[in-house]
Amino acid sequence: MVHALEEIRRLLKPGGILVDIHPISEGSFIEAYQDGRLLFSERKRETCSEDVLHAEKALAQAVEREFFFVDERAEFDFLTYASSVRELRAYWEEQDAYEDQSKDEAIVAREEYLYAQVEEILQTSGAGAEVVTNERARIARLRPLR
Repeated sequence: MVHALEEIRRLLKPGGILVDIHPISEGSFIEAYQDGRLLFSERKRETCSEDVLHAEKALAQAVEREFFFVDERAEFDFLTYASSVRELRAYWEEQDAYEDQSKDEAIVAREEYLYAQVEEILQTSGAGAEVVTNERARIARLRPLR
């Protein structure tokens, strides 16, 4: 990944910037809301994938090697809304379609349990209830050092 960042620096036009956006390694939460009121919140994943950890390490190395300097950095909540658990699951299946590692059975069982809990909450809450995946993300503006 460091090589890719070096190539990006080479390809940027003078005055160009690199904007990096990626999840942070804290994991994500699955939440249920109704009319803006939080009904349920529990951690869905303990940590992000290895790719996220590799990306953070590569960015740190690129800054250390003075390919880029961090001009600005912030964190924000990246929310994925769905009107049903089924819709959210379909979204996550699509997102995970290219994962080369299979999930641990304990993780799969835990996620199934969470989805069942949220489904029950949505069913009993009635109209206006929705399910949300909440991931913390980092955005950084990096300027090349030439």
